[in-house]
Amino acid sequence: MKYKIGDKVILKKGIPLYKSSNATSPASYNSKERITNITRIATGTKHPYNTTGDLGWCNESDITPYENPEKKYEVEIELIDKDKLIDYIKEHPDKIVIMDGKQLKDVFGL
Repeated sequence: MKYKIGDKVILKKGIPLYKSSNATSPASYNSKERITNITRIATGTKHPYNTTGDLGWCNESDITPYENPEKKYEVEIELIDKDKLIDYIKEHPDKIVIMDGKQLKDVFGL
């Protein structure tokens, strides 16, 4: 099984939803793309996955994993104010400072 209970997933628009995990015909179709969670799994059945709100049972091929588009990373860096740039910015907060890649490398000692 690709997914487990609790996984955040996307149900594709228009996918068939079944009343039971072994139903032969769909009870309805998903009206819009939905972000939801897997709440039940019926291993070895035709439509093994059910999600939040009990919309209906669905197939693995009708689900895609949800990936948060706003992944945030936390890093710690130490700045060396080689050319007193940070002091300048603090003293002139209304000024815009533009540097090219080489200047940036020089400032950060890279």
